Amino acid sequence: MKLLHSIYCNACSQKTLEKWKGWPLRDTVPILSRIINGTCETCGKNEYLESSKISWLNYHSEFSTGLPDYWLLIITNTENKWGQPYYSESNCPQCNKRTIISQMNYPNGTREMCHNCENCGTIKI
Repeated sequence: MKLLHSIYCNACSQKTLEKWKGWPLRDTVPILSRIINGTCETCGKNEYLESSKISWLNYHSEFSTGLPDYWLLIITNTENKWGQPYYSESNCPQCNKRTIISQMNYPNGTREMCHNCENCGTIKI
């Protein structure tokens, strides 16, 4: 498994995370544009965002049962409390498209690794 670059394009990441609806009940985890050789692979800008600044937010609705309704990725200055949203990159085991593997660390101590494919959805490892 190839480790993912830990620097992303700030402009593209902001746009992507603004319109993303959440995981796992809304959308699959988005793939953010990386900074490669000093520029973004999508827009060509060079303003970067470190992966340590991206963390999971556990969202509960007004009528929550105590379990998370869904997770959102947010850009923050605090330490990552809920796992590593961008653990590594790989290929989807079903369609072979580039996918992100994320790690969720739940408050009860359990961990879950998932492929997050745009075509196939979330696939537990």
